[in-house]
Amino acid sequence: MYYRHKLNIEYPERCDEHMIEVKRVREFALDENYTYLDKSARFKFMRCIYWLLINVIVFPLCRISHGLRIYGKDNLKEYKKELSGGAITISNHVFYWDYLCVLRAIRPHLSYFPAWKDNFEGSSGGLIRLSGGIPIPVDSMRSMVKFNKAIEQVLEEGKWLHFFPEGSMWFCYPDIRPLKKAVFSYAVKFDKPIIPITMSFRPRKGLFKLFFKKPAVDLHIGDVLFPNKELSKREAEADLRARAYHIMQVMNGINPGDPTYNTDQDPNNYQKTM
Repeated sequence: MYYRHKLNIEYPERCDEHMIEVKRVREFALDENYTYLDKSARFKFMRCIYWLLINVIVFPLCRISHGLRIYGKDNLKEYKKELSGGAITISNHVFYWDYLCVLRAIRPHLSYFPAWKDNFEGSSGGLIRLSGGIPIPVDSMRSMVKFNKAIEQVLEEGKWLHFFPEGSMWFCYPDIRPLKKAVFSYAVKFDKPIIPITMSFRPRKGLFKLFFKKPAVDLHIGDVLFPNKELSKREAEADLRARAYHIMQVMNGINPGDPTYNTDQDPNNYQKTM
C-alpha cells in the first residue's frame, strides 16, 4: 500500500504551500457582500443537473483515468444513524480530481468544501462552485466572518462538509502532511463526526502503463471519529486532530516507527519526505 512514485516532482519547502499557479480568466470581489452559500432556486437547479452529470460521466472517468478503487464503505453504513445529522469528511489533497473521488466514495451525499480563492478565478471556477466550493477570503476580517457563517450554516443544517486540512495540494505526495486546527474546532463546536479519508497510490499495470504516467489511486474511508465530550473544548480539538492524523497515516500504510510517520503537526517543523 505504501507506494512511493518516481515522477521527479519538486515539492515546496513549507508543507502548506501551494505548488500550482491558476491562470486567471476572471476576477470577483470576495468581500462581505459576496454570497458564500448560494441558496437560490437557480443555483440549486444547476447543482442538481451538475450532480447528475457527475454521476453519469465523471465518476466512470475517475475509475478509468485514476484507476480509482474505494475501500471502507462499510464504515459509513455502520454509522448511518450517527451520520444522518451531517458530518465532516477530511482527506489528503494530492491531485485535481481528488474531491470528485471523495464525492464518489460518500455518494449519495453531495457536500460543500472550503476552497482556495484563486481556484474560482480559473477556468474551472464555475464547476468548483457547483461542486460545493466556498471560497476562502484572505483580505478582510468582515469577509472571514461571512465565510465562517456560511460554514456554520452548512453544519447547522445537517449537511456534509469536506476539508483538505493539509492546506494545499501536492501532486501524488505519498505521506500525510500536518492537519490544520480549524477543521477540528468546527467538529467540536457543532458536535459533528469526522470521517477520515485518504488517497494512496499503486503502480499502473498492463496496458494502463502505456496510457497513464501517474500512479493509480486507492481511496480509503476510515473509522468514524467523534469528539470526546469529557474533555475541554481545546483538549477535545487536539485529541480529535491527533486521532485523525494517526488513522490517516495508518490507512496509507505509514505506521508508528516508520521513517515518515509523524506526530508533530506544527507546519513550521515538518520536513518534506520527497
